[in-house]
Formats: sequence, C-alpha cells, structure tokens
Amino acid sequence: MKPIKILEICSELGAAQLGASMGADAIRMAAHKAGSDFFSKYPTIRLPDRNYLLSNRQHNQGCSHVKRLRYILETCQIACNTVTEVLEQGEFPLVFSADHSSAAGVIAGVKQAYPEERLGIIWIDAHSDMHSPYTTHSGNMHGMPLGSALGLDAEAREWLNTKPNPLPLATQKQWTHLKELGGISPKVQPQDLILIGVRFFKPEHSILIQQLGITLHSVADIREQGVALHIEQINQQLQDCDRLYVSFDVDSLDCHTVSFGTGTPEPDGLYLSEAIALLKSIVANPKVCCLEISEVNPVLDNKGNAMGEAAWQVLESALVV
Repeated sequence: MKPIKILEICSELGAAQLGASMGADAIRMAAHKAGSDFFSKYPTIRLPDRNYLLSNRQHNQGCSHVKRLRYILETCQIACNTVTEVLEQGEFPLVFSADHSSAAGVIAGVKQAYPEERLGIIWIDAHSDMHSPYTTHSGNMHGMPLGSALGLDAEAREWLNTKPNPLPLATQKQWTHLKELGGISPKVQPQDLILIGVRFFKPEHSILIQQLGITLHSVADIREQGVALHIEQINQQLQDCDRLYVSFDVDSLDCHTVSFGTGTPEPDGLYLSEAIALLKSIVANPKVCCLEISEVNPVLDNKGNAMGEAAWQVLESALVV
C-alpha cells in the first residue's frame, strides 16, 4: 500500500446531533489505549471547519431543505482539493470525517485526481445517503453525499409521483455546484456503487435502489451466507473499475451490541467481527485508493468510548500490517 496520509474533516454542520467533531480524537484515544503508535507514524492534515456557527443563535441555516449548504459546500471544496493533492503525491488518504456530508467532497477529490478512470464506491452504512435537497425530509446534509455523487435531483420524488421540495434559485445553484465539484458529474454510475448494511429506508431510498439497480448486501444475507461470498460478489461486480473508494459509517454497526456512539444509530446492524472481516478483505484489493471512516460521536456513546474503540479495531484490521 502507498504511504498513508491522515485527513481529519471535523466539520459537523451536516448532522442533526452534535459531537461528531470529536470522532477523530475518539479513534486516536482508542488507538493509544490499545498501545498502538499508528497515529504517530503518519502525517495528519486537519481541515478547517465552521463548527462555531452551531453555537451562534443568529446563524442563518439557509434553506430548510438543505441546511448550511453554503458552508458545507466550502468544506467539500477544500476536502476535494486536499484529497486530490494527496493522491497526486502518491499517498493513500485515510479520512476521518465527523458527519458524512463531507464525503461528497472526498469522492469529488478522488474523481478529480483520476478524471478518466472508472470509479467504484463501496458504501458501508445503515443509510443509503442518496437524498438530495429536493427529496430530503430532514434537510440534514449527511444524508446527501451519494445523492451528490450520483448527480441526483428530484428523480426519487418523480418516480414516487410526489412533489419535490421547493428550493430557492440560489440553493439550486449551490447544489449544482456541489454535484459538479472536481469538474465531473456524476462521479459514479449506479452499477459501480455497492451498498453494504443499509437497513433504514425512506420511500425515496427504496425507489432509487430499485430504479437505478443499485446492489445492496444486507446484514441478514451477509450473516447467513458469510463474508467471503459477498466479498467475491463485490470484487466481481467492480472488476472493471480502475479505482475504489470505501466509506465506513460506524452506524453500520449494530447499536445494541457495539454502541450508540453515533448520530443515527440503528438496530440489527453488523457485528463488529463482521465489519472487521469485511473491511480487511475489501481494503486488501489494490484498487482501493481511499478509505473514509465517519460519524463516530463520543458525546452520544452509552459505553464510554466503545464506538471509537470499535472504529479503531476496524481500521487496525484493514490497514495495520
């Protein structure tokens, strides 16, 4: 594997719950507790954030259907360019992100570095995160990074025969800007996107998966059929891709057996042992050029720093030789 460079994206403007900005530090503490020198071995870049806005009562969130888009767009632009620079320097970007909205920028950065190459995405998450401002129910942008990468607008509502959310013209332009970060939209084709562990579905999620033909590996199927079979299927589906980006949202883990230390915990998720086996096998593929770990929130952890420790164990299994 290429030399690792750690990128910490601590912006948490896209989430509903506060505390994910401390996620990277929670993973660092877990590694230190385990006696690892991993974080002292590799250089770290911590990107700027505007989290101070969250305590400003006069702060204008902007359009309710896509809260703080103008600031998240800024974060994603910085993330895009930073990831591209790291890749162009021949390094492997290991990204620790607070909320998942910044993944739109990370994916854009990978595509910007390799504009002529076919990108595959492996998205391990309890949620598909394929909303857009036209389809969201909450307006929280951590539910939209794949919507941005796929170049989506109101398609899900159109297929459901329901009205899209109305957006001001300025917001429409900002969303288009986000989709087009790195100069390319869409960043990924539906057949090159794989969802793992997704188990919370709004109608918009279900119709997109159905209409776009997106592959979903469910927790139940993985548990019944074994990790090895699903890794074989994933590698076969993505064999024509030149580069792979892997995103691991810790809410893919089962909240009851692991921890509630994430903004949107869901039951019936992956056991820690299953996540470890999955990430170890996935990252072993030499086409993987970027790994992102997202949404650790120690403020919400009901077991101390259990989610940070779980994230470290997954990371250690994937990248520590």
